[in-house]
Amino acid sequence: MLIKPMINGWEIPRISNIQSQESRRLLRLPVPGLSGDLHQDLGRGALVVDISGSLYGDEARDEFLTENVRKAFLEAQPVDFVADIVNESELEQVIIETLSLEENADYPGQFFYFIRLREYTEPPEPASPGLGLVAPDLSLDIELGLDLLDLPGLLVPLPDIGDLLQPIEPAAQTLKDVLAGAADLFTPLESLFDSPPAGGD
Repeated sequence: MLIKPMINGWEIPRISNIQSQESRRLLRLPVPGLSGDLHQDLGRGALVVDISGSLYGDEARDEFLTENVRKAFLEAQPVDFVADIVNESELEQVIIETLSLEENADYPGQFFYFIRLREYTEPPEPASPGLGLVAPDLSLDIELGLDLLDLPGLLVPLPDIGDLLQPIEPAAQTLKDVLAGAADLFTPLESLFDSPPAGGD
């Protein structure tokens, strides 16, 4: 059964050409020494439908410019689209990407239109909030799963190690006495440098 192409319930008039374009998003990966390229498939791109046709008379032009298809284009809202050419695809809603109207002096009273529709895909659900965005009705320990842990039981008692400096106190005192006696060794040198040079005035 033939399906008349319709956008948001509006029957598209006097269609002269309609075509659909589908493509895959392929990432080309050149490999040194390999004949040809490797390709990574990133999935199917959005389906695009181009529709062109003609209108006759000012009334038809004004109706085209004031129909709900133009309103949907200005609002950039997804709309329903049906047509034979996309009957086997999973296309349900489209965004009106391009809407143009042309007048040509060679064809008085005739107007040419072009409409480009692009498949609309519902955006994914937002990710769940991270640890920094804990819901108000949930405490942080529940969010982290800490309510199941016995935190006091995880603390290990430290041994009594006493005064760490006590074993080295005798050695420190001996070193102090030796350094104090070392000052006396430099006394002769001080007298030598303080005496006037021989043969001086």
